[in-house]
Amino acid sequence: MITDSHMFSQKLFTTIFLLFVINVFSCKSKLVLSEQKIYKNEQVTGTVFHHTFHSYVLNNERDIFVWIPNEYHLYDKEYPLLIIHDGQNVFHPGESMSGSEWNLDESATEMINNKEIEPIIMVGVSNTKDRSLEYNPFLSGKSYGVALTKELLPELRKQYNISNQGIGSMGASMGGLISLYLGWELNSVFSMASCLSPAFIYNDFDYVSFLEKTDVPKNLKLSIVNGTEDLDATLQIGVEKFIDQLTERFFPKNNLLFWIAKEQSHNEVAWAQQSKRILKWMYKK
Repeated sequence: MITDSHMFSQKLFTTIFLLFVINVFSCKSKLVLSEQKIYKNEQVTGTVFHHTFHSYVLNNERDIFVWIPNEYHLYDKEYPLLIIHDGQNVFHPGESMSGSEWNLDESATEMINNKEIEPIIMVGVSNTKDRSLEYNPFLSGKSYGVALTKELLPELRKQYNISNQGIGSMGASMGGLISLYLGWELNSVFSMASCLSPAFIYNDFDYVSFLEKTDVPKNLKLSIVNGTEDLDATLQIGVEKFIDQLTERFFPKNNLLFWIAKEQSHNEVAWAQQSKRILKWMYKK
């Protein structure tokens, strides 16, 4: 015999289940990557599209800026991809504390026109209030890597002609640290990593010592540069320790670009200059 209390329990269970299903559906209803919109800014050279990236992995949103080469709409082909962290500062000053930018749009345009590098697509991934967590492999860095590889990259491929070969990562300071993580530990996706003024060892963490216990990636092009002034002087300890480790572990010399940028500081002006040399090395035509 079915009692009233039993029927009530069934109805309650059904109601709770339906609410759960509705909640899950509504949570997933937001697009991971919004449709492209032309980004209008007087300081931008070339064509830049703006997107909003909603990450379910990180449970947050951020701005994405996609720069395409001038020839993009003329040819039906795929292009190498470069992902740059702190992406709000790479094509225009954005939220840069120095008021300067990386000028990557101007640099890439000039070098492509001069046939110094092959045409590429560049994606500036803006940071969030959780930057110090997301750019640290010991904290939320691994989740950030999952968000890039499992959420952002698949969605970018739906809207842009991106090659599976030659995906690179570039960043400065903590952005340089997470770039190394992506190239070293997620090498099946990122075959190139550029680390400018990188925080390999800083305060209470030491990523270099951790890497000693890992295998050297088989196919990684790695570029590292550090200045000699202000914070860069402090970060040099980690840079030297890592370069020594690469030497001891016979990292291929032809896959490594490393130099000390004398009298240069920890800022966008220096990184704008340094990134030119890196682009020529990474995407040499």
